[in-house]
Amino acid sequence: MAVTIEDVAREANVSIATVSRVMNNTKAVSPELRERVFSAIRKTSFRPNVLARGLITNRTYTIGVVISDISNPVFGVLTKGINSVCQDRGYTVVICESDGKRKKELALLEKLAEQRIDGLLFAGVDVNRELIDRMLCLDYPVVLVTQEESYGENRMMTVSHDNQRATFDAIDFLVSCGHRRIAFIGGPVNDYSSGEKRLEGYRLAMAKHGLETPGTYIEHGDFSFDAGFSGMKRIYEESEKLPTAVMACSDLMAIGAMQCARNMGLSIPEDVSFMGFDDSELARYSTPALSTVRISYYDEGVLAAEELFRSMDSDNGEETNIRYIPHKIIRRGSVNCLRATAGNPTA
Repeated sequence: MAVTIEDVAREANVSIATVSRVMNNTKAVSPELRERVFSAIRKTSFRPNVLARGLITNRTYTIGVVISDISNPVFGVLTKGINSVCQDRGYTVVICESDGKRKKELALLEKLAEQRIDGLLFAGVDVNRELIDRMLCLDYPVVLVTQEESYGENRMMTVSHDNQRATFDAIDFLVSCGHRRIAFIGGPVNDYSSGEKRLEGYRLAMAKHGLETPGTYIEHGDFSFDAGFSGMKRIYEESEKLPTAVMACSDLMAIGAMQCARNMGLSIPEDVSFMGFDDSELARYSTPALSTVRISYYDEGVLAAEELFRSMDSDNGEETNIRYIPHKIIRRGSVNCLRATAGNPTA
């Protein structure tokens, strides 16, 4: 015979309403009372019916996650962080891939609304006004993750990393190693946070040090190995003077650029140094190991999920601010420190 909530209440010697409050976290109770209820749940092997809980709480215990590219390892780590929080709260995560296409993203917002999700974590590419306007009209709260609003507006709660500052710091690091000719392989031009803001960080850092940024030193791609390879190929073929260092806006692009450089007969890091972004597992196992900007996407996913639940549990509506997780510059073998002397042509 199936165990019911009444059995749990009887075992814990509390009311059914108290069991419901503890399970759904709808009202604060003492730690002792909470432990007594959960002890009774474990003892009776009670498994609450999600549909029945939904009728009481008007929730489906489902969280939606929209990402642009499910094959990108960054999103795997991000969703793992999200899921760790959702599982602890008794929620199921539904992951949807949008390919970064606005029409598909708008359709997914409607589809998820039909399925009555309780909240959404949205990791798009171009989070434009059309998308934000639609999100603000939804019956469920939305938190942007990894991506800020494309026009620099701040109408929705956002959890990300400071792309401009992180790239600025990476260029600062390369300059501190003696590099003056630094090329840049960035993300898509329509990607505000990971594309445009990282390019801004590169330009600001180069300007700070009085360094030139010729057009042949700047390429864009889709964060893939192939994009890094083709970007480096154009830099090599079209630049009057080869850069001594290349900043790539993903580890995959950096590794692709390194492979291209080898194909051209260049030694790494003796002839050209490389800097990535993300600190994925690939960065540690590339040859040489890749210097990079470390972003903890797991922590970013955890924080985004916590902010979403805070919004879901709040009666004051959604917050509208940006929370950045910290970044860190990681030095590995792909960056060579040059000696800046009058006779050194690379300085």
